[in-house]
Amino acid sequence: MKKIGFIGLGNMGSKMCVHLIKAGHDVSGYDINEKLTDELLGHGIKKEISISSIAKNKDIIFTMLPNGSIVDEVLKNVLSNTINKPIIIDCSTIEVDKSKELYKLALYQKISLLDAPVSGGTIGAKNGTLTFMVGGDQSTFNEMSPILNIMGSKSVYCGETGSGQATKLCNNMLLAITMIGVAESFNMAKKLKLDLSILFDVVSTATGSCWAVNNYCPIPNVGPLSPADNNFLPGFSAKLMAKDLNLAVDAAKTSNSNIGFGEKAKELFTKMSEGNNGDKDFSAIIEEIYNY
Repeated sequence: MKKIGFIGLGNMGSKMCVHLIKAGHDVSGYDINEKLTDELLGHGIKKEISISSIAKNKDIIFTMLPNGSIVDEVLKNVLSNTINKPIIIDCSTIEVDKSKELYKLALYQKISLLDAPVSGGTIGAKNGTLTFMVGGDQSTFNEMSPILNIMGSKSVYCGETGSGQATKLCNNMLLAITMIGVAESFNMAKKLKLDLSILFDVVSTATGSCWAVNNYCPIPNVGPLSPADNNFLPGFSAKLMAKDLNLAVDAAKTSNSNIGFGEKAKELFTKMSEGNNGDKDFSAIIEEIYNY
């Protein structure tokens, strides 16, 4: 049994820590919104009242936070208050360079830090089927894999520090681009008066097959259940996709990468995130572009 601290108990973190509790670990939680911690008391979480208190005497500390500036503030607080040497695993999606900077700060205190962003959204967090993309020391990854696999169905070592974040940004940029392509294809099919269920049956097993079609089709009553069948309740919101695409564009600039389609996807999802559909699932891009 590990003593685990979990900081950030929102839509993702709240579901992830429940799996750790069910697996028999001693889990303490902290969120700036105390109500989120209180809602987990019935699952067996121990409530911490501050970051300084949750930083003490833990074997592992997880963070699942909204952005890099918050991660920076929280982890610097953790590093200032820890009295042992916990392994820190940041599951947030943040800037690659920020992950590298925080790794160096932790290393200075002889503390291991992994960047381990996830794919799978709230459904994956609830079902324990997340994919963890992990950067950092491989020996630390090997040690932590059994813990990660409690919350996910797959954990992949991606390379040195920052590689987890970089992998996540590449993945989400590709997902955003393919979802726009799916929206275009199904919108054209509708205008051509095709049966969209038949189109799904063809595309899902033909050369147009992709995850956005097979598992997350943005058309109600077509394919497996998806946010489209629930008024586009996320899932993974357009605001979060826009955030990740902004990070991807920044990473492209620093690496001199040409991402023309990625930049267009950023433009479309940023506009969506700032409008009435921002809190909907990102697959609602089909409504945003085509008033589907």
